[in-house]
Amino acid sequence: YSSINCTGCESCVNVCPINCIVFEQNDEGFFYPHIDEGKCIHCGKCARACPSLVKKEECKEQNTPEAYAIINNDLEQRKSSSSGGVFVLLAKRILGHQGVVFGAAFSDDCKSVEHIAVTDEKELHRLQGSKYVQSRIGKAYSEAEQHLKMGREVLFTGTPCQISGLLAYLGKEYDNLFTQDFICHGVASPGLFRKYRDYISK
Repeated sequence: YSSINCTGCESCVNVCPINCIVFEQNDEGFFYPHIDEGKCIHCGKCARACPSLVKKEECKEQNTPEAYAIINNDLEQRKSSSSGGVFVLLAKRILGHQGVVFGAAFSDDCKSVEHIAVTDEKELHRLQGSKYVQSRIGKAYSEAEQHLKMGREVLFTGTPCQISGLLAYLGKEYDNLFTQDFICHGVASPGLFRKYRDYISK
């Protein structure tokens, strides 16, 4: 398997039953999977959960999907958002049903971006706004799966590759799962972001 096809979604990490896959940074500061061959039991779950390796099913529907233009009417919510503030509306709806919202947030030291779960509306601000850097999924997929199996509504936001990773990891459809991605032209290097942060902090 060539890392050139990897999108860094971390689906393989979440699905590995013995935790033998870790993500390490390459010379350009991007994270890629490394398998501890000494621990690997060759179950094949990582390959089956990889959206870059799993063969895509051909689209059965040839009709053009409907598209809607939406904007949040709350000016303050729009100001604290990047693209019309629609995420806040969706997230509040899920939280209003005692659901869970997953999204990208800066770490406490602002050195990295990672996916976290939010259950309190007061914490939504951490997920708002574009981060413009590759975020770490960590164990967010497996956490989302636990909530889905308990019947809770889940809103999972991220890049298209991360959403594909989530769906490949789950391997089945859930009526209580809602996903939101965005048009993505690629993510920036976390290593470069950290160097930039260190530079401006001086």
